[in-house]
Amino acid sequence: MRTISAIALCLMLVFATTGCAASKIAVVDPARLFQESEPGKAGIEHLKQLEAAMQEQLKTAQGMIEKAPNDEALRARFQKTFVGYQQIVNAEQQKVVQQINGLMQKTLEDFRTKNGYSVIMNAEGLLAFDPKSDVTKDVIAEMDKTKVTFAPVKLEPITAAPKADDKAAPKADAKPEAKK
Repeated sequence: MRTISAIALCLMLVFATTGCAASKIAVVDPARLFQESEPGKAGIEHLKQLEAAMQEQLKTAQGMIEKAPNDEALRARFQKTFVGYQQIVNAEQQKVVQQINGLMQKTLEDFRTKNGYSVIMNAEGLLAFDPKSDVTKDVIAEMDKTKVTFAPVKLEPITAAPKADDKAAPKADAKPEAKK
C-alpha cells in the first residue's frame, strides 16, 4: 500500500511540475508604440495638420474682428464656429487614437501568438523586469508593416458676412474617415 501511495505521489508531483512550466512573457512600452511607429507618427501628423488649419482660421477671424471690434454678431458667429472646429478636432483625436489602439492590439495579439508568448505586459506598470523581455522594437517593426492613412478634414473658410441661407455659424465639412 505504501508503495502504491508513493508512486501516486510521485506521479502527481511530475504532473504538477509539468503544468508549472515557465510561461514566456514579454514586455512592451505602449507610449513608444504610439510615438515611434509609422502609423502612430502618421496619426500625430494628421492631427498637427488639422490643428494648423484651425489656427490659420483663427488668425483670419482675429483680423476680421480687429477691423470691426464693435460687431458683436460677427464675434458671436466666430465663437460658435470655433466651438464647432474644436469638436471636430476632438472627434479626429478620438478616431486617430482608436485606430492606432486597434492596430496595436491586433499587432500585439499576432506577435504574441506568432512568437509563443503567454502574455505581453505593459512595461509602465511593472516595477522591474529583464530588459531582454522588452519586445517594443520588434512590435514597432510589425506595426510599421501596416500602412495607415487618415482622410483630410476640410474646415470651411471664415468669411466676414454670413451666408444668405446660413444664419448660424458656418460648419466645418466633417466627413473624415480614417482608412487603413
